[in-house]
Amino acid sequence: MSHSKTGFQIERLILFSDAVFAIAITLLIIEIKIPHLLPEYTTAQVIDAYLELTPKFLGFFVSFFFIGLYWTVHHQLMSYLVNYTPALVWLNLLYLLSIVLFPFSTALDSEYAGTNFISPFLIYTLNVTLSGGMIVVLWRYISNPGRQLSEGLDNALFVRYQQKRALTVPAVFIAVFIIGLLLPYHSMSRTLLPVIPFIMRFLKKQYDRKMKAQELKAVAVVVEEEVITREE
Repeated sequence: MSHSKTGFQIERLILFSDAVFAIAITLLIIEIKIPHLLPEYTTAQVIDAYLELTPKFLGFFVSFFFIGLYWTVHHQLMSYLVNYTPALVWLNLLYLLSIVLFPFSTALDSEYAGTNFISPFLIYTLNVTLSGGMIVVLWRYISNPGRQLSEGLDNALFVRYQQKRALTVPAVFIAVFIIGLLLPYHSMSRTLLPVIPFIMRFLKKQYDRKMKAQELKAVAVVVEEEVITREE
């Protein structure tokens, strides 16, 4: 296959993926229905009608953030792509499947927020886990040097860092769900979700520290080789 045709097919893959992300993120707000207000409603009743939408808007903002995050990761990963395989196309479709499920899982979880039903949050957690797991699979598949699908992904430390980031969100959601099973009011466990950005920040600092150590080691090797060359 010619280089131009390969580039065209990769562009189609990326454009299709972007369209799916755009549709999924749009459907999030469509799921929030306008409250039915009657002329005889008092101001307090109108405010109550708006406040009833609070769980749905919280679910919207959380899922909007996650879909946006998964899109940025996908965008970054696709920037390294120089070739493709049928298997990659299907893996990307499975990843997109997890994205288009977000409007449904978000609406379901928001509808029963604050209740004793555990299954809606379980479904949302499974959705997040599928998304995180598939992006890990994509990083591993595309970065494999034997497949020759990418350029610039020869740094194994960087790939592992990206995989750890991808697994952070599912790991926190699973932990929150398990903790919720042990609490009288399982919805209280969701207050632990804001810990995700702090874990991400910790992983970034850890990665930067390892990269700096790797660079210093490389410089030391170069200096040692120069010293040996001069002695000879």
